[in-house]
Amino acid sequence: MITATSPPRNDDALVPQGIAKQVLTAGPDHINYRGGIGSVMNVYARHFAIYKCVTSHKPTAKKWQLIPFFLKQYGRFIRTLWTDNDIRIVHLQASSHGSFYRKLVLFITAKYGFGKQVIYHMHGSRFESFYLQSDPVSKRFIRFLVEHADMVIGLSTYWQDFFAQNFQTKRLEVLGNVIHQRESKDSPLALKPVNGPLNVLFLGAIGHRKGIFDLLDTVRLHQAALHGRLLLRVGGNGETEQLQAYIAEHKLESLVRFEGWVSGEKKHELLSSSDVYILPSYNEGLPLSILEAMNYHLPIISTPVGGTAEAVHEGINGFLVPPGDKEAIYNRLLRFIAEPDLVTQMGAASGRIVQQYQPETIFPRLRGIYESMLVKTA
Repeated sequence: MITATSPPRNDDALVPQGIAKQVLTAGPDHINYRGGIGSVMNVYARHFAIYKCVTSHKPTAKKWQLIPFFLKQYGRFIRTLWTDNDIRIVHLQASSHGSFYRKLVLFITAKYGFGKQVIYHMHGSRFESFYLQSDPVSKRFIRFLVEHADMVIGLSTYWQDFFAQNFQTKRLEVLGNVIHQRESKDSPLALKPVNGPLNVLFLGAIGHRKGIFDLLDTVRLHQAALHGRLLLRVGGNGETEQLQAYIAEHKLESLVRFEGWVSGEKKHELLSSSDVYILPSYNEGLPLSILEAMNYHLPIISTPVGGTAEAVHEGINGFLVPPGDKEAIYNRLLRFIAEPDLVTQMGAASGRIVQQYQPETIFPRLRGIYESMLVKTA
């Protein structure tokens, strides 16, 4: 799919027509998206005067459809570069594993087939282990792309350090994820105290990596103590059958509610009505779900992995616990249950900290990156 999702001319766009028309983005579906990269790209589309984009991956497709879909989109990618003489930069929004190899094909085509400058924008939470645990041949492919891209963008200083220590990049920049603006800037928590059970929200892939089963174990181990004092709502996709079976087996229905995949208005309702957001992950890039929760003035319980600690400041707008430490998770939940004022206080801090991830902050920096690259090709 090739899209220009903003009006062809928009003088109020944060990335204006003169720059936007020279950039072609490739990444996952940003319209019917499921995941952080698609969500970020959706925000990009809203703030570019024109958003030229080729969809390289469709998360909702069945496995057997992925390769035919990519090959079809690869043809469109080539035709776009062949026919659109304005394009001078190709911006690859990337992750690890399958995403890496798709972007490798696009990178070689754009840089060596058409002579374009290429940005490799890494979002993948598992890219570090993907690289370090790869076989020697795969490592050579990874090094080739990262070290020959005209620019590598990481989401945080954690990822900047990782790339600096493991690769010889041509140019390395940090650019945080950007979040959707809420229509109202008022904090829901500023308008209501915590009444009744503490409403805790988890949004993300259902599986080991995001720590959801550690969280369920925590609730199970302290079921009696938490009864009537906590309600955990879980939204996401992945290992949903295992999740629901676990809830049923351990009779956690009064404490845990599975909401299914959530987006749009339902997601807004969950964030607006929650007291605390929790994401006890084992690895992360810079979790968009945490930034979105902060945008709703929620305090955070998470783990110090990837770039998380740059958004969640220990004791200021939340707590960071070691991955897999169920007792630490329980103790932080108890702290919020025992001190309702702390929920409001830390939630307000989240609202202040998240300002650095708003479009008005991120896009001037992105515009500066594009301008510096376009000067080189002038």
